[in-house]
Amino acid sequence: MTTTTEKKYELILDKAKKILFAKAFGSFGPNDANAFVQEYLTILKPVNATEYELLFDCKDLKVTGKDLKTGTDMTALLAACIDQYKKDGFKKVIFTCDKNIVIKMQLSRLAKKADLPNFEVI
Repeated sequence: MTTTTEKKYELILDKAKKILFAKAFGSFGPNDANAFVQEYLTILKPVNATEYELLFDCKDLKVTGKDLKTGTDMTALLAACIDQYKKDGFKKVIFTCDKNIVIKMQLSRLAKKADLPNFEVI
């Protein structure tokens, strides 16, 4: 289990603004991805995601490929997260990448492949 100082992500649910703020940074391994998904599901459980926007800060996220330690395809785990966002039915999903061009292209491709409605990669 990761401690607060080891987490490579932040999740903040603003019920007043109806926004889930998410931030990911660094390179994710399978344990990081699993911890993120568990916290995401827990934080989203008490609300109706169709009334919310997801604002995801990916500016400091590293390119996702194979995890060097385990050989796990992290792109597949990222795609599964995007599928979950679609299933949850957010009003809008915005990925902020700024100058992180490779992540921007990767997220755009995966979101289109998942047929994620109302998404934007900026």
